[in-house]
Amino acid sequence: MIGGAEWYVYNMSKELVKSGHEVTVFTADRYGHKSAPAEEVVDGINVRRIPLRLDWSYRMKLWDGLSSALKGESFDIIHTYDYAQRHSVDALRAARSSHTGTALTIFDVHSSIPRRWYKRVPMSYLDGYFARRTFPLATRILVRAPDLIKGLPEIGRWESKVRISPSGVRPESFLKYDGEEFRRRFSIEGSPLVLFLGRLNPLKGPQLIIEVAPRLLKEFPGAEFVFVGPDQSGFKSVLEARAKELEISSHVHFTGMISDFTEKMQAYASCDVFCLPTSYEGTSQAIFEAMTQGKPVVATRTGGIPYQVEDGQDGYLVDYGDLDALAETLASSLRDLSKAGEVGARARAKVMRFQYPALAVGLQSIYEEIIQNNGN
Repeated sequence: MIGGAEWYVYNMSKELVKSGHEVTVFTADRYGHKSAPAEEVVDGINVRRIPLRLDWSYRMKLWDGLSSALKGESFDIIHTYDYAQRHSVDALRAARSSHTGTALTIFDVHSSIPRRWYKRVPMSYLDGYFARRTFPLATRILVRAPDLIKGLPEIGRWESKVRISPSGVRPESFLKYDGEEFRRRFSIEGSPLVLFLGRLNPLKGPQLIIEVAPRLLKEFPGAEFVFVGPDQSGFKSVLEARAKELEISSHVHFTGMISDFTEKMQAYASCDVFCLPTSYEGTSQAIFEAMTQGKPVVATRTGGIPYQVEDGQDGYLVDYGDLDALAETLASSLRDLSKAGEVGARARAKVMRFQYPALAVGLQSIYEEIIQNNGN
């Protein structure tokens, strides 16, 4: 599986290896119908894949044998990701039994994600359940943005453990990429271009762009709306059907998932504005990557996004689900391309400090703090 969390672990691990550290990543041995070798070295990273016995959903998975695998080796730090997972409980308990210091990274506060009430109630219970089992065992709790701390369940007792460890971008993200090549590849001829990059899932908000597209087309008849990302649970067909109802299908393009780094950066380079009207986001790698190409970002005022984007300075923020604000903010960015360029330039300057080599130095200092305090 490839998503923001996976890219973060991969990029951060590469930087730690470059600094001379030995890194072992434990992950599942399959995703869907795809499987991978039990052991492998990827860019200097030792990868150990544990059998995935139960795969209930995007978030709910059970591995088999992680505890024994961790106890069978000697580590200075055990760092696990996502508190509301059984594998994090197993990893932290294994570390405790071997007196190893631990770090727990929290990407998302699951109960803060907007859901229907019948999903929100059990999710709130599960959030508290896993927090009570992981937070006490973690030496340090890492979050990607200060805005996320207040939403953590049970955090009052453990706030002294919290450290900020942001996500970021690869240095090569700042190179110049050929947006016209992306347009040619997918036969996109119109202008201006509004880009969405992320999973095609209603929580990410691509349907909101579809809804405001007719308003934008009245002012910008040649506008194109491009959606880059994997289809999830058949939501692409819902988006296509809605575009057809609104008679805008010829202006809507779905590229599917793009995993090649250069091709993805070409997508950012091709757009006039990047839009992520998500319902919730810990922080967004896609937003940071769009900023490296000097693109104005229109996103929602939720999760850790306000830490990434200062409204009116290096991007624009709207409330989730406010279609009027979304339409007007996108239109305003497209009306004044000179101002949009200034906003994009400030965004590019801001994201310079979120490059992975610098972030790895920060993470290493947290590891050193853990070791110096003997895991306490």
